[in-house]
Amino acid sequence: MAYNYLGLVNEVNRRLNETELTSSNFASASGFYAHAKDAINASLRDINQTEFNWPFNHVEQEDVLSANVTRYAFPHDAKLLDFDSFRIKEDSTLGNATT
Repeated sequence: MAYNYLGLVNEVNRRLNETELTSSNFASASGFYAHAKDAINASLRDINQTEFNWPFNHVEQEDVLSANVTRYAFPHDAKLLDFDSFRIKEDSTLGNATT
């Protein structure tokens, strides 16, 4: 199920038998509803800081490699690099195999 921020907050509200927020009263929510919004934000920050392998943190990158170059810089915003998932794409002009 895909959620946005409002949907996540309303999921908490439903579980605690509170009325759901709408897009018109979401920004001005106070009290319990403000606390629910803060709890969702804290949870998302915790997930992003401790669990790097969630699908929404996954990014694929394609680099062109050069012969006789053994080291390449990591992306500046990388949290974790999965060194077991590198693949070499076939290039018909170079004649390399993808085995």
